[in-house]
Amino acid sequence: MKTISLFICLSLQAVLQHALDIFKLKFAYFVQRIIGMDELFEVTFSSLADSGKALSRCGKCRRYMKFIQAKPSRLHCTQCDETYSLPQNGNIKLYKELKCPLDDFELVLWTTGTKGKCYPICPYCYNYPPFRDMRKGMGCNECTHPSCVYSLDASGVSPCVECENGILVLDETSGPKWKLACNKCNIVMKCFEDAHKVTVAGDDCEKCSSMLMTVDFNKAKNPLTDGSTQYTACLFCDPIFTSLCTDLRHARMTARRPPPRGGGRGRGRGRGRGRGKPPKDKMSQLAAYFV
Repeated sequence: MKTISLFICLSLQAVLQHALDIFKLKFAYFVQRIIGMDELFEVTFSSLADSGKALSRCGKCRRYMKFIQAKPSRLHCTQCDETYSLPQNGNIKLYKELKCPLDDFELVLWTTGTKGKCYPICPYCYNYPPFRDMRKGMGCNECTHPSCVYSLDASGVSPCVECENGILVLDETSGPKWKLACNKCNIVMKCFEDAHKVTVAGDDCEKCSSMLMTVDFNKAKNPLTDGSTQYTACLFCDPIFTSLCTDLRHARMTARRPPPRGGGRGRGRGRGRGRGKPPKDKMSQLAAYFV
């Protein structure tokens, strides 16, 4: 029996080594002849360096990166020979040649149209998140940079009431048909139509902890009776602002008391915009369903 077991063990090792040698030779064969494969593909397909159109500048070499529109859409830098993935199912365009303060990459806009969402993206941060609380695939509307003017901390207004952990963010490119959009779900809230300028103020509301907003109204459509055109208030607590929102479902934000300061997820500077709803106990809900 010992002889048989030893023979089987030796046979197994011999077969395994023979199979490994075969795959090693195949790998070496294809590596030596990969140029011929590339030549065959070039007859039908074009390389990344030869396809696409110049769109935004690379933060490393300052040369224009090419936008590859074919799915999956992406940006390719021919100088650095690097490719950066982009969000899909939308349109990509340059964002006023503005640059990310972290890496000098020019920002691009991802949009689904005038009635949908729109937010800026840094191609490098989108692929290589700069902070620990970020993950790959996040745009500027989810960036936690404390001082960047395009980040969540500068444009976030309040937690979304339609989804878990979502934040309503001001779309600064939507004027004069201004809107807020959740950075997690597809909720879009229209407000302050025809206003000249809408910004997020640096203070939060004492009632609901949402960020105050400052609006420069158009004189032809000014709701203020004292003759002034600029007004700062809470979008969900102030009756003037609430009346200018076309989607009043979010007005019930005023009835939901936020957790005490310092609680929640702590996104941004702890001013209320990072406090999402508590997680649902889905197992208890499932158990209650079958009772």
